Amino acid sequence: MKAQARHKASALFTGWDQTMIWSCLDGTMGQIIVDDDRDPQAALALIGISSAFAFFAGRPNMQLVATAVDSCPDLIMVPQTPAWAQLIEKYCGDRVRKFTRYATRKDTQFDQAKLQTLISQLPPEFQIRPIDANLYEQCLQMEWSNDLVGNFHTYDEFNRLALGYVVVKDQQIVAGASSFSAYQGGIEIEVITHADFRGQGLATSACSQLITTCLAQKRYPSWDAHTKISLRLAQKLGYQFAYEYLAYELEEKSSPF
Repeated sequence: MKAQARHKASALFTGWDQTMIWSCLDGTMGQIIVDDDRDPQAALALIGISSAFAFFAGRPNMQLVATAVDSCPDLIMVPQTPAWAQLIEKYCGDRVRKFTRYATRKDTQFDQAKLQTLISQLPPEFQIRPIDANLYEQCLQMEWSNDLVGNFHTYDEFNRLALGYVVVKDQQIVAGASSFSAYQGGIEIEVITHADFRGQGLATSACSQLITTCLAQKRYPSWDAHTKISLRLAQKLGYQFAYEYLAYELEEKSSPF
């Protein structure tokens, strides 16, 4: 979509402080799809490859819902209004699960000394490593860790736009905090721990390292929580709850965050 058309569509998303929408609007990644390029009344912000988000704005449009559903089986849809929600339910039926997500404020002032303490609490048998080309490929090879890098087509693209860290033990990735997406000025955090290694603070240390690096690079590390567990981790790291919102998840998707 050309920059002029994106500009016209941006008015439909006014006031919606989701960085994944910003990624689409500023042309960093993702796409904006509209009902009419010349005079858009409905718009879809669609972002993601291995897993995706769809944000619907403006006048409800069934074709845009269909476009989103066809784009990726691992999809979360977010309606701007109750009318959009009704349209999603009508089109998808029992294919979707309705649930609540939790947004955090986009102006968090982090306690960097606390973050350094949380990094230092990583058990000694684990190490935090930045995601390089080799670790990028390793993340892609395992389903549980794919989303740490999977929305970037190549390592070069990831390296140019994103940031990420993994926790390793005996040369194996066991947890990670990385970029689900990127926008001009920051990233949207993706965090996950292998099921066999949860409850040891690995995600906390990895996220603390990622946030610290973002701050050093003057990039905002945005956090949007899939569950209350994710929200509690965010608050431990210093984030402040902003609001909850309705979302729909295709039944094929299952995510801990």
